[in-house]
Amino acid sequence: MSTLRGREGQTVTLHPGLDKLQSDSKIFWIFGPVSPDLFIVESQVFRGEIITEYKGRFQGRLQLDRETGSLTVRNLTINDAGLYQLQIVSEQVTYHNFIFTVYASVPTPNIRNTLHNHSGDRRLVNGSCSVVCSVANGKEVTLSWYRGVWTLNNASSPHQADLSLPLEMKGKNSDTYSCVATNPVSNQTTKLSIEEHCLQHAGMSAIHSILILDQLIMRNVTLIVCVSLSLRLQ
Repeated sequence: MSTLRGREGQTVTLHPGLDKLQSDSKIFWIFGPVSPDLFIVESQVFRGEIITEYKGRFQGRLQLDRETGSLTVRNLTINDAGLYQLQIVSEQVTYHNFIFTVYASVPTPNIRNTLHNHSGDRRLVNGSCSVVCSVANGKEVTLSWYRGVWTLNNASSPHQADLSLPLEMKGKNSDTYSCVATNPVSNQTTKLSIEEHCLQHAGMSAIHSILILDQLIMRNVTLIVCVSLSLRLQ
């Protein structure tokens, strides 16, 4: 029994591991979500002519290699997951079984701030900044926080519609943080922006406030200098 994984939209080939079949072999591929019960490929030689039929909802997406018995499935869908069985009939009947799982591509995780003070300020409160990363859940999805290349924590659950994972940073922090969503066939990463999630003020950032204050000070200094020069010239 072989176990395979694929992603929606991909092309996958089920290989029985055979070099070359007898040219007059009858080949059958059978599929079922739980057990193989639907013939999807029937191929045989009749009066010297190879006749291959593709059946069921897979039509247009299958390609049989009669030389090796391999079956290629194009444009995978979630419903293509299940048990596949290859039957080869020559002097004797041989069977090859495959358990195939199809996954959707994991979505991109989202990061948001969770700790605001009374004025809506997102700046560090009591020297800390709290954020939460979330992602729509799916088959075997894991959500993780990383600091650089080091894993801080992770979460997974087959029973929740969404996965969420909090993170609290204390004090001034120059480390790189990222939230990563993964499943067995794909991954997506969202990097934490300290400015956006921890320093951004509702309507005005702390940096902008400092710049405006600097401009006011410069204007006052200029005004004082101008008045002083005017008095000296009188």
